[in-house]
Amino acid sequence: MSHNSEAWDNPDVVNFFDDNRVDVDDIYPSEWFFLKNQLKEDIRILDVGCAQGGFSNAIGQKLSSFSYTGIDISKNMIDQAKLKHPEHTFYHVKENDDYSILSSEDHGGFDLTLVLGILHLHENWKETIKKAWQKTAGVLILDLRVISEDSIEDKEKSYFQMNFNGGDSGYSQVLPYNLINSGEALSIVQYLCKGARKISFYGHSQLVSDSATCPIDNVFANVFCLER
Repeated sequence: MSHNSEAWDNPDVVNFFDDNRVDVDDIYPSEWFFLKNQLKEDIRILDVGCAQGGFSNAIGQKLSSFSYTGIDISKNMIDQAKLKHPEHTFYHVKENDDYSILSSEDHGGFDLTLVLGILHLHENWKETIKKAWQKTAGVLILDLRVISEDSIEDKEKSYFQMNFNGGDSGYSQVLPYNLINSGEALSIVQYLCKGARKISFYGHSQLVSDSATCPIDNVFANVFCLER
């Protein structure tokens, strides 16, 4: 999996996030369905897989006072995030990191943790959910790509090409494109997030990404909201 961080470090991939996922209008309806109700002044937010920290800008369009911490496996993303949003906190982590790098005042957990847009694109997605829940004192919002058929986590059968800016031949690296059976997805989330007082989910059907190659035409972009 060492190639995963290299894929996200690709300059064209990094540049994609210069002006994508930076405004409220860039937040998908399925994400906003839960997120809009959690945004309260002085909230403490952890964004796992933050890219260039664009969500801090989007959230700042709705709140005047909040704490935002972003972590990502791409050093290039984090370098850009620090330059663009010096008022917030960013950490570069390895994919198997236990997030111990977070400051001591954050060890008690965040009011809101976000894990959006990454779980279907890496192998250790279950461990990521588990670690994110451990850092959550209030609410965890995450998303998965779910299907009615059997789960597919074999990169030989379902994969995602890193062609964010047009799909030129320079994108030789691919990531897994995980498709999880809908019933199995709920069971896994419930198991990994022990102690959740409430689990809600909402989503919509969509065509598989143009960057993905898989035997399924339609997936369900499912967002889960877990409350302690």
